[in-house]
Amino acid sequence: MTDLSRYEFSKRENAVFYALLAAAGLAVSYLMYRNLLFAAVVIPLSGRIKSFVTESIIRNRRRKYMAEFKDFLFMASTALGAGRSMKDAIHESIPSLLNIYGEKSILAADLAKAYERIETGGENDVSVLRDLSDASGLEDVRDFVTIYAICKTTGASLITALGKAAGVIMEKMSIDREIEELVKRKESEGLVIFIMPALIILFLNLTAPDYIAPLYETIAGRIIMTAVLASNIGIYAIIQRITNVEI
Repeated sequence: MTDLSRYEFSKRENAVFYALLAAAGLAVSYLMYRNLLFAAVVIPLSGRIKSFVTESIIRNRRRKYMAEFKDFLFMASTALGAGRSMKDAIHESIPSLLNIYGEKSILAADLAKAYERIETGGENDVSVLRDLSDASGLEDVRDFVTIYAICKTTGASLITALGKAAGVIMEKMSIDREIEELVKRKESEGLVIFIMPALIILFLNLTAPDYIAPLYETIAGRIIMTAVLASNIGIYAIIQRITNVEI
């Protein structure tokens, strides 16, 4: 099962990351100091930058997983309503998820493993689903498995319970989408604020190099440039903290 709280870069992703990091470091170094040697500053920061990128990837993977799980919930409800077992519901939902989300569907891969454990390994479906929910770390998935386990044990109406669970998840996802749209707008505004100093410096370099030359040729100028760069990074960190909203 996929642990959504962790993400490991592949060799190709590592190569792309460090290539882009080096290119960004060189570009910022030349723009802010006209000296490529300052790009070496990104070396001690590379771990923190990679951690930030990893956290962003994890958040996106969790969002996509929840979208996939919502569709699986309706597929499972339909299958169970038609008298199928949970094992059959899992098996029948995999091709549909692959058709909607493609081969990179995380949930489809996890459900394929779950089905194999139930069908070939003879494991209890509740136990397998609990492993899936624990690996995902998502509250909605955990609630679904809890509801299924209780209904299976007590003989309560699974269809009714799943229908209500699906309704709650849909409502939550609708609110999540509205918040996400607001956050994206604020992130766009923050991005404009973040890149504006660099655009101004670039514009002055292209149109009035003599005017901006003291910032590159004097110690006071270098200090000012460093302060601008540090404040820009601080602003971006604050924007990310403000817009990092989870339901």
